[in-house]
Amino acid sequence: MEDARQIAFPSGGDKGLGAIFLITGLVAAAFLIFWNLGKGSIDLRDEALTAGRSLYIHHTGSLVNLEVNGEISVRKPPLVYALTALSFKVFGVNELGLRVPNALFGLGIFMVTAWAAWRLAGPIFGGVSPWLLLGCFNIIRVSREALTDSAFVFGMSLGIISLAIHLHEAAADRGGEEKRHYPALFALGLAIALLSKGPLGFYAALISLAAILAVNRALFIPYLVASIGGSIPFVAWFICQASAYPGFLSIYLGEEYLERMDYDSEFLSFFIRPPLYYLSNLWRWSRLSGMAAVATTIWIVICWIRMHKRGTKGPASCRDTGRHAAFFLAISWIGYFLLLSLASHKSRRYILPIFPIMTILTSLGLASLFRMCRQEACRWAVSAITVLSVALGLAALGRHYVMVPDYLPLRKDAAMKLRPLSDQGYTIYSDDRRLAPILHFYLDRRIWIVEGPKRIRDEKTRDDKTSGDKIRTDRTGTGRWVFVTPRQMPGAKGLNEEYRVIIHD
Repeated sequence: MEDARQIAFPSGGDKGLGAIFLITGLVAAAFLIFWNLGKGSIDLRDEALTAGRSLYIHHTGSLVNLEVNGEISVRKPPLVYALTALSFKVFGVNELGLRVPNALFGLGIFMVTAWAAWRLAGPIFGGVSPWLLLGCFNIIRVSREALTDSAFVFGMSLGIISLAIHLHEAAADRGGEEKRHYPALFALGLAIALLSKGPLGFYAALISLAAILAVNRALFIPYLVASIGGSIPFVAWFICQASAYPGFLSIYLGEEYLERMDYDSEFLSFFIRPPLYYLSNLWRWSRLSGMAAVATTIWIVICWIRMHKRGTKGPASCRDTGRHAAFFLAISWIGYFLLLSLASHKSRRYILPIFPIMTILTSLGLASLFRMCRQEACRWAVSAITVLSVALGLAALGRHYVMVPDYLPLRKDAAMKLRPLSDQGYTIYSDDRRLAPILHFYLDRRIWIVEGPKRIRDEKTRDDKTSGDKIRTDRTGTGRWVFVTPRQMPGAKGLNEEYRVIIHD
């Protein structure tokens, strides 16, 4: 029976050159993620929601019943929002403080990917891995915005990759079974994934436990304990939130969406996506790197099956692919891809955890191919393919990446012009629900939503059943207030090119 060391991944080259590739790749990733991170206004859809939830924690310290501009918003766990609230204390309540936590998670994605590729594919191709991952411009984009996605991708990657390295060391007879820090890292990654995106993070635990039963049952109990431990923080928050807000379960289980869609064809077309929907997103990253990752995945799965049919001795062409770690990584991204195709997750951002794993598989494929070469010309060809893959990825990144985001300058401009009035105690009203969360962040106060200036009243009541704020309409408005609208209205003055304002003293 062939010794496991002979089928472990190749050491793969000069550590000095690999270190240069690795350090420069991580520096490039940090530059692209952090450069001018605090410039530009916050985004309309998701950054405004993140800003509102984080402000609520910043002011109240509560991790349940989060509010955005006075309305309950409990769809996502609070990890990223709590970290953003801490960031506000360091950097202030501004765009930089809002985006720093997610940017750190984004850089962490590159670091954990490079760590795994170095350990599994060797110094040269491990050092190249950050450059390969830079071709996935969506990783850079979500890392520069105040979203929960980069925290989720980091958590999923940390958990799955830690187990892959553990499987590799166990197969290579390096005492991997005795290294307890890998299950601890797995539990930490699972906790981060669950506390940033919710139940989708359970995928890491389920696929990991299933794969361990297939490749190394000795590790099942440690990772079962790690899965339970990593789930405890999310379960604790879920119970606290459910007990604090009666409508939480119906919102979290999707009752609101089902009622809105009425189970018609729009529900199926809007929520359930076929594999081709996500394959298009893979192509936006892939180019040569993606094709190499897909080819490597197929090769690894076939080799693993053939080697297990023949015991531990496999064909010579498969020996450098390894067994357990590579097979586990391949099954992880394929299983996650199929899960998204069948589950009700409409956003392409949910597919991002695939790319760090595919980057590692690309590095493994190139390293194994390089080692199998018997002639210098062959090695030069593999090196040329690697350089071309990096070049194409960076070229694609250059076309899509916006160095200085400035999503909604007119809405930020409106907030800045309203700040003096807000500081003087004027109540702010608007008929634009898209503008209200943005004004809420920049002015750090509640923005009341009304249909028009005639609906403004000075008395406000709280509806306990819906937890929504309503305004009485039984008498004319009094007091000092400002009404902001994008519509042309009698008596309104221009606030900027997009909005007009009515000031009532």
